[in-house]
Amino acid sequence: METQETTTRPFLVVHGANITGVKKPTSYIETLIHAIKAYVGSGIFAMGAALMNSGMLLGPLLLLVIALINLHCQHLLIKACVKIAEKEAVLVQPSFAETVQYTFEDSNSEWLKKHSKAFGIVTDVFIIAAEYGFCVVYFIFVSKHLGEIAEAYSWKQNYRVILAIILLPMWVSTFLGNLKLLTPISLIANIIMWIGIVLVLYYSMANLDVTTKRNLISHPEKLPLFFGIVLFAFEGITFIIPLRMEMKEPEFFTSPCGILNLTMVVIIILYSLVGVFAYWMWGDKVEGSAFLNLPQEEGLAIATKILISVGVMFTFALHMYIPFEIAYPRFYRKWGPFKHPVLIIYTYRSVAVLITYGLANISANLATFISLIGALTGAFLALFLPALLELVMMYGSLTYFVIVKDIFIIVVAVGSAITGTVLSIMSIVNEYMGED
Repeated sequence: METQETTTRPFLVVHGANITGVKKPTSYIETLIHAIKAYVGSGIFAMGAALMNSGMLLGPLLLLVIALINLHCQHLLIKACVKIAEKEAVLVQPSFAETVQYTFEDSNSEWLKKHSKAFGIVTDVFIIAAEYGFCVVYFIFVSKHLGEIAEAYSWKQNYRVILAIILLPMWVSTFLGNLKLLTPISLIANIIMWIGIVLVLYYSMANLDVTTKRNLISHPEKLPLFFGIVLFAFEGITFIIPLRMEMKEPEFFTSPCGILNLTMVVIIILYSLVGVFAYWMWGDKVEGSAFLNLPQEEGLAIATKILISVGVMFTFALHMYIPFEIAYPRFYRKWGPFKHPVLIIYTYRSVAVLITYGLANISANLATFISLIGALTGAFLALFLPALLELVMMYGSLTYFVIVKDIFIIVVAVGSAITGTVLSIMSIVNEYMGED
């Protein structure tokens, strides 16, 4: 791909060219389906555990605040992306990392200019870590639910045996190489997730004793775990630029009734409903997935667990798409072109799947692993970087409001990352020490 002759910088995507495969533009509805699917994953069913760590009253309020901050940061990221693209004479589509790198490269700070490439690489590393973390969680999620189903029929199997069984279908699903091909799978997964959400709400509402009292505000030391789970659930920001990149009419992505705003409205409502009723129903016994609280002996509950496991398996392919789009071009630039490109692509995807499968074999602690991934990567990608980008972009014309706002977001991001990571790791270590 000849980028140097048409652009001032080496972009991965120029004139719609992309070495990872031909991409067909997606419509508004198709993009909306992908956007909602990016947020409605295993994280939504951990909202009950999130509220257990925050409280019935404080949790929804903090959830709303985090959602609005997250939405604002998404708009900041797209704004920075568009600003970089507009400086080129031809159509370019900057990635998340390219947006960070070139924004810092254009700054008035010599230090940021000098380290701009390093910031871009670090951004890619965090995105890849986040998406692979999601995929590890999906392996754990599916295996634990299928394990409960097996126990219901007196067919108790080792956790790792179930992981080996589900490896093949999740592996094969990653061979669908672009968003256009993934649209039917994403649509099916969306439908399944919606059915799962309805059934979780049904079980929690139908059997709920409204006189049951729960903590309105939990112990402050538990809040970092709440932030970790919520940031994990809100980490769809890694999809924002790729989704906009493949849209037929990208101007509708950030419009008032566009993809970003509409998706966040839907997500706030869903997260709040599932979180409140799951915690209200099961209290401190609520699991990292609300489906694990459903009765094992009921046919509807068993069918629900099977259905949601299939939906999460479909979601696996969508989250494997992002790290491939990031890492493979760098691999290609160093080692390509290849004599058998399709074989190399499938091999590359397979290695990534096996890595996540291997990590899933290490830990089966769903709630704390979700919190760990959210704290480690979500705070940096969803909050820290967008706020920092705005400070760099507006340098020289910054207002006190923008400075205070962005510094506040950065402080929240750093604090959530440090405390959430430490507490999550401590929780995992204590659990395994207790088992010993």
